[in-house]
Amino acid sequence: MTFESFMQNKLLVTLAFLVVALIIRKLLLFTFAHMKSWQRQDIRRRSVAAENLSSLVIGIGVVLIWVSEIREFALSIAAFAVAIVLALRDMISCFVGGIFQASRGSFTVGDWVKIGDQMGEVIDREWLSTTLHEIDPHGPGYGYTGTTLYIPNSVFLTQSVKNLNFMRRYVEHKFTITRENKGENIFAARKLVEAKLREYAEPFHEVAERYASLIEHRMGVELSGPEPEVRVRTNELGHDELEVAIFCPREEAVKIEQKVVEDVFNSWYGKPAGD
Repeated sequence: MTFESFMQNKLLVTLAFLVVALIIRKLLLFTFAHMKSWQRQDIRRRSVAAENLSSLVIGIGVVLIWVSEIREFALSIAAFAVAIVLALRDMISCFVGGIFQASRGSFTVGDWVKIGDQMGEVIDREWLSTTLHEIDPHGPGYGYTGTTLYIPNSVFLTQSVKNLNFMRRYVEHKFTITRENKGENIFAARKLVEAKLREYAEPFHEVAERYASLIEHRMGVELSGPEPEVRVRTNELGHDELEVAIFCPREEAVKIEQKVVEDVFNSWYGKPAGD
């Protein structure tokens, strides 16, 4: 075997380098151990230093011998890792979003939440997705639509999450009554609406007052209740509008709205429907 072919065989070069390095280390340790003029502490200190230095040299030497193979192996590992990340990026983002939401603890199973534009009751939480029973805030009684929503947890990293659990019992219901002005006094209609709202809210007024106070204290928000609010304005067509807000039981919200609308139109047209 020629010297050139020997140098091209990295396994033999590595073995020869290790043998030479270990022999040199043994010679140094043997020399230090037989130095009569040195104290025992000096011998131990120099022996430890020689062992550490020789281990460092061996490690650096082996890396230098195999540096091209190590570089190719590292590039292969990096390419493989990048491929895995690209293939599983959606799953990884969902997993991270699930951990992020769990750490915040902003909702749990059974809560009403609004995630982006989707609103519903949380029925299941997993590491990759959250399942909701959709709720229609504009439907009768804020009821369920019958649709099941599967929300990927990655949305928690980009969209806001609102906990609407207080809406399970009471809601801040808002609606608008609009009519073209034909000479009627809109403020008279406003007084009528305020009187009817107080009448319809009387059975649950005390409970609503306590519940509204509890929500404001816990969530740091100010609700337009329990006293109803009625505002007068006009729209872009010049029509009169009565903006109504009432804090009431969820099941009664639409019923109260329909009663008030009926009372207002009966007042405007001068007779109840069906007469």
